[in-house]
Amino acid sequence: MNRRNRAEVEVFKEIEIESTKINQGDLKEIISHQKKIKEKSSKLDLSKFKKLFNQISLALDLIKDFKAKKYTKIPWRSIALIAVGILYFVNPFDLIPDMLPLIGITDDALLFVSVFKSIQFDLKKYCQWKGLNSEKYF
Repeated sequence: MNRRNRAEVEVFKEIEIESTKINQGDLKEIISHQKKIKEKSSKLDLSKFKKLFNQISLALDLIKDFKAKKYTKIPWRSIALIAVGILYFVNPFDLIPDMLPLIGITDDALLFVSVFKSIQFDLKKYCQWKGLNSEKYF
């Protein structure tokens, strides 16, 4: 296993642990930080991270639809994993502080890649329900 894969596995283990602590209040917090999340994700290099940017937007829409009980055909585990990823993303003092130019957002991107890869099936079902082309996201 190469270093990147090991790092991804370690990050995902931590996400799994943290996801057991997520509750409905956390979803409300995420929705209230939507503008901040979109601003931060717009700092991603779109030539490299266009699909990741799209996935973050999709995840926010999913959280809102789930919270509003418009779309509930998704396991709580998947919602909790997304929530942990987003809460980590908005935290400027994470593993690699976001104030560090270029590399500060790298750990956030790695985290999202891990989360979205693990729940891709659920996200594709949400795309189908929403009438979206999943190729834009995956």
